[in-house]
Amino acid sequence: MNVRPISQELSPDDASFGFWRAQLMVWIILAFIGFFSRLAIFGNVMAAFWPTVAQEPLAFVLTSAAAIVHGRYWPKKIPFILTFVFSVLLCLIASALLASIGFFINQSFPPEAVRILPGNQFRLGFIYYMGVFSIWTLMYIGIGAELAARNERISKMKAETRAVQLELEHLQRQVEPHFLFNALNAVVAEIGERPAIAEEMTRRLADYLRYSLDKRGHGTCRVDEEIEAAEAYIRIQALRFDQKLEYQCQVDPNALDFHLPHMTLQGLVENAIKHGMQATSACFLINISVRCKGDEVIIEVENPGHLYAPGGAARGGGLNNLCRRLALFYPDRHEFSLSQRAGRTVAQIRLRGGPVVSVTY
Repeated sequence: MNVRPISQELSPDDASFGFWRAQLMVWIILAFIGFFSRLAIFGNVMAAFWPTVAQEPLAFVLTSAAAIVHGRYWPKKIPFILTFVFSVLLCLIASALLASIGFFINQSFPPEAVRILPGNQFRLGFIYYMGVFSIWTLMYIGIGAELAARNERISKMKAETRAVQLELEHLQRQVEPHFLFNALNAVVAEIGERPAIAEEMTRRLADYLRYSLDKRGHGTCRVDEEIEAAEAYIRIQALRFDQKLEYQCQVDPNALDFHLPHMTLQGLVENAIKHGMQATSACFLINISVRCKGDEVIIEVENPGHLYAPGGAARGGGLNNLCRRLALFYPDRHEFSLSQRAGRTVAQIRLRGGPVVSVTY
């Protein structure tokens, strides 16, 4: 079963590549910043160049090693406060180390090489690297937490989507056996008295099932496909009722490409025939209408008869199944109602927009 992706989870390889690219770029930029800062302080190109060459690559190695240790070997169950304290201690040690290296390198130059704040090289280096490492640590922890939260959200969305897929699959499995059971009962009822009709019904049922199998695995179908399926079902039932069953269909061409849950119209037509047959012994008409109204698609199926419970309280299992599938495909963008119009029962579906998921079993 596949579902149209909502979002894409960041893989470990992608995250690792992004980190190392950012790590390299940041330290190259910091190397330039460090060089020009030392040049401004010392007023000597060599006194700025050699500390930069010695300190920035080492700082890159230290932060990279810290990231590797944290990502691969640091226990996940250690409280955050302990991780934070340990990070602060590492920042202090690394800053003192780099400041010491810079101090000893500067001692090799004449005292007059330092024009600004002479004798404060260690202090300046320690403050500078403490600031850099603190910012790096906060960014590393913050970005890591955000990526973890993002992946957790995406995993939760995938789990919810999977649950929707499974429910849709379960509902779909309920629809098709229900139809097949009713159709086979109709065939059996005709075998004794009208074997020729039963034979023709079997052929038409085979054609319908072939269509159904071709569309199996599609969570939604276009309106024109749903109309074709409904007409195939009506042709099967028309043999059963001789000339009593009549059928009309009016479809807005603009609605033909709209997607409905699979077997939506067939379920409405089946319900309409069942109640229309009970309402009258004479000829009865089933009318299907699909039209666009603004951003809505309105589907109506009419049959003779009266509602025993206005407003749709008398929905059966098939209609309840349909309503649940509509709710999954069109959450907060669908309406289903049963109403009475001039002696006829009207089942109406209103849908806005497109389905939120596209399911394949």
